[in-house]
Amino acid sequence: MNEINLLRTHGPDAPEASTETLRLARDRLAGEFTTAPARRTVPPLRRRTLLVAAGAAVVAGAGVGLAVRPLDRPVEPLTLVAATTPEFPLTLRSRPATLSPPRYSYAPGQFLAVYLSRSATDDVYLSVWDNRPARIAKTSRPVAVAGRPAEIYEEPNPGGPRRLAMSWERRPGQWVSLTGHGMFADDAALLRLAEHVDDEPQQVPLRVRLAPRGWRVAMFKDDTILTLRGDSPDETLTVQVVPHRDPDLLRNVMGAREERRVTVGGREAHLIRTDKIWFLQTEVSGGAVVNLQLPLRLSVDQVVAIAEQISVTPRRP
Repeated sequence: MNEINLLRTHGPDAPEASTETLRLARDRLAGEFTTAPARRTVPPLRRRTLLVAAGAAVVAGAGVGLAVRPLDRPVEPLTLVAATTPEFPLTLRSRPATLSPPRYSYAPGQFLAVYLSRSATDDVYLSVWDNRPARIAKTSRPVAVAGRPAEIYEEPNPGGPRRLAMSWERRPGQWVSLTGHGMFADDAALLRLAEHVDDEPQQVPLRVRLAPRGWRVAMFKDDTILTLRGDSPDETLTVQVVPHRDPDLLRNVMGAREERRVTVGGREAHLIRTDKIWFLQTEVSGGAVVNLQLPLRLSVDQVVAIAEQISVTPRRP
């Protein structure tokens, strides 16, 4: 009896089987199990066919006690769309000559610009918050910034230079804090810096312009690491700027299985397939080298397309 006849005779739309028919079917199955070899090997394809047939037999012999496991649904392919990287919403005009250009970090709810000094002790942090920032200091002093109430407080920094912070609500829903270290840890110095905080969005140096639909920037750090995330934990795209190329990715990338050579923006790049992700190392326009990590759900062409939309802007003096 083939599968079609089996379903017609004993499927869910077939007439109900008699007690005698079910008894004969059970006796026949029991006889086959008794005479079967003890260690019979079934090829994988045949084994799958037998599982499907066994499921049909379960429907026919209602009450045998086995369950039919549905086949896994195919994973939907990811569609690539234009992506944007958040811009730092403010600028520090008339930046003191002792401070270097800012380095940016971002997490939902907080955007940070760090102005480092050559002395490594006289740094300035400028943060933008969605809500009033929490502070550890127990006491504060009231001041005013552009006519708005603000507060100054000293943050604990054991073993490091003095750290003084000032925060205020610059506009509804936008809180700003300035933290000065060393020579900038002074009320007058912070107030002078606050006078130069202005509305002028700043592009971050590391950007991705193409990503799977619905993925958003989850974080970036110090202009060198950028992560986008989808709806599930395994939907992650990470870009990292590295000092130089790795000549032996196949050995040094964890879980590497195979290596392919691809072309990204006219330049040769190395694509590694690992146990769980794609790992691509490539040089982008301007000479920066980046590592790109993406889910295996993406095709090789999609990985290359995303890599071609990564940019690293050289840092201004």
